[in-house]
Amino acid sequence: MLGLIKKDFLLIKANLKSMVIIFIVYLILAFQGTFDVTFIIPLIGIMLFITTFSYDDFNNWNSYAVTLPNGRRNVVRAKYIASIILTAVLGIVALTIGVGIGYAKTNSINLEEIISSLTGTILSSVIIISLLYPIVFKFGATKGRIILFAVVFGVAGIGALIAKFVDMTYIINMINRLDSYLLITIPIISAILLSISYLISNKIYQSKEF
Repeated sequence: MLGLIKKDFLLIKANLKSMVIIFIVYLILAFQGTFDVTFIIPLIGIMLFITTFSYDDFNNWNSYAVTLPNGRRNVVRAKYIASIILTAVLGIVALTIGVGIGYAKTNSINLEEIISSLTGTILSSVIIISLLYPIVFKFGATKGRIILFAVVFGVAGIGALIAKFVDMTYIINMINRLDSYLLITIPIISAILLSISYLISNKIYQSKEF
């Protein structure tokens, strides 16, 4: 399985130049106050990791991978572990840069605000992984992204309609009360979402033919 994880990171490395360029652009925008760097860096990393699925499909990698010892289970497990590692590393990078930018602009560090933004970003990354990976394992990288976008826009549209006709004050107040417990609730929610997503992806991949 370590070899499978290494393979995914080597594929990411092949696109590292593109990631660096995007990172520099958003870093400049973050200095200008246009973007929150703690929000964008982990999400860029996840979207970059998703390209590994495209490489796998293009090179018919799965046909070979399933012949390896415990190949089907390890392929799915490696994707999730590598994604978690990447999210954690980029989260630390984003936190460090966020602190640096905050200090450079104001000569002070609002660590609470930065951590709050980062935990929200990590949860967003986890939600993307949890939703996208089962879809990609089922339909492939290209169709999977299209289906995810359709689902996201559909949910956003439904959410907008609900917010228009339903008083959201109670929900908003409840979310605000949870702010004090983010460092506890985010890991728990993330673990639950990833576990459910992994089980679904594993079941799909176990029965899939290549």
